[in-house]
Amino acid sequence: MAEKQTVRLCYHIINAHFGPVTAQVASTLLIRGRLPLPQLARLTPGVSPREVRLALLVLVQHNIVWHSEDEIDGEVYEINWEEPVSRLRFGRYIMVVRDKLGDTAAEVLSFVLDNGKLKVGQVIESLAFEDPKQVKKYRFAFHTLVDQKYLKPCTAKSHISPRDRLIQHEAQCKRERTNEGGNSILTPKELVEIKMMAAKRIQQEEEEADALGMVHRSTLEENRSTKKKNLTEDGRVVNEDVFFKVNYPKLNTCIRNEIIIEAALHRYNAQTAEVLRAALQASEDRQLNLLDFRSEPVGQHDISSKLSSTSVLLNGIRTSKKSYSPSVKDYVALLCNDDNHTPVGVASAFMAPLSGGGGGSGRVTVEFDRIGRRLKQRVYESNVRERFGDDGVKVIRILIDKGKMDEKHLSKVALIAPNVLRPLLTRLSAASLVSLQEVPKSADRNPSRTYYLWYVDLAKAYSNLLSALYQTLANIVARTAEEESQVRPSLDKRDRTDLNGQEHLLNRHDLAVLNEWEEKQERLHVLAMRVEENVFILRDMLGDPEPER
Repeated sequence: MAEKQTVRLCYHIINAHFGPVTAQVASTLLIRGRLPLPQLARLTPGVSPREVRLALLVLVQHNIVWHSEDEIDGEVYEINWEEPVSRLRFGRYIMVVRDKLGDTAAEVLSFVLDNGKLKVGQVIESLAFEDPKQVKKYRFAFHTLVDQKYLKPCTAKSHISPRDRLIQHEAQCKRERTNEGGNSILTPKELVEIKMMAAKRIQQEEEEADALGMVHRSTLEENRSTKKKNLTEDGRVVNEDVFFKVNYPKLNTCIRNEIIIEAALHRYNAQTAEVLRAALQASEDRQLNLLDFRSEPVGQHDISSKLSSTSVLLNGIRTSKKSYSPSVKDYVALLCNDDNHTPVGVASAFMAPLSGGGGGSGRVTVEFDRIGRRLKQRVYESNVRERFGDDGVKVIRILIDKGKMDEKHLSKVALIAPNVLRPLLTRLSAASLVSLQEVPKSADRNPSRTYYLWYVDLAKAYSNLLSALYQTLANIVARTAEEESQVRPSLDKRDRTDLNGQEHLLNRHDLAVLNEWEEKQERLHVLAMRVEENVFILRDMLGDPEPER
């Protein structure tokens, strides 16, 4: 079951994309958790069992609902709440593919996003209209998306919750160990080994599923000798018997890289950001998800080969020497903070040299975990600054750096008067941005003999901030739907077939209403993208705060 604001956000997103009936079924699953079909139909008010089944078909087709067999209830359904939230990034996903692979690949990706999961033949039949040239173009675009992991095969096990798959494999490993003559009561060490073995089997299943996307020509010729296939360089073709869906983790790595490049641009300059972009592109093929703490090592030659030209490096670093021309080595040293080996300097670096390599001729890695930690703290500080001003940011920075402090000591360090600091800390605490620790002097816990220490619990603060961002996103989606309903008559007139897109035939009132709606829609979409980027940083990127010892 999801948190309150998450349920509200998912409901509004599904309502906007699939209608109120499907949203009502999804809301029941979000609130109640996994349910069998009869119980789900009984707990969904105002929706008939037939409509519940049809809504489940839609949600399963779009990868929003998992279904699996339960020993007691039979087939049960469970919602994947991360899937509706990811739908807010569809526009950004299409932009990423358009920039990297062109308009045709972006059109294919958009069509798959609209339909959940499809076979290559279904995509080509719907987009190419039996034109041989178009068929070849869309087949090549589809192959490129599969080859570069932007699309991945969807198997029967993809519809089962990852948690259920892990439990099934753990139970199977336990049975195997018991059948081998082991003790039925497992030790903690054996339980850890079983969990690791189950995770390894799931990883093997994922690798086997990914391998289904491409097959060799000989395999296809055995099954379909009369059909022509678009061959790859190594003789592989897209498997036409497999359904494909969009690979969100791969596309999320592209969004993360753009955010990191923007952070480097904000901190340094355009030339340094281009060097960092080249370093990320050099290892982009091996970035499959957001779980890597750092990128694969890349050398200066790899970075130089990804730069459009060496002229982009000019004027990025200024020195007293007039004839000085900065090289990739200088920018890498800058990104590694080679001139600052203190803990603060190491923590604020974008790159890190491999041991024994150095920032010069050696290879370097992009530190995703360190960068994510800084970006999360920046989102947290920007929220505090917006609500509580610069004094609030000063207080939380001191508490993060120094740890637990009482009010008197904090007032001296922050140079803020006690009568100003006390209400500020109260408001920060009410917003769950700072926390209070009581340390009693005696066992009776008398308030007059108790120390009150203020500190920042970053995990708690990020969680509450993420919930507030979900609430904001839900408000934006609901506001967009309400604004659209108010101009629906004018939109229906514009979409009439007899007008054929000629808006100048509309009357003056409808034109004014449509222009105003388009401006509002653009503003709301831009606002949603900004808020969703903060959600992406807080929820998806690495850099979680270290647990207190």
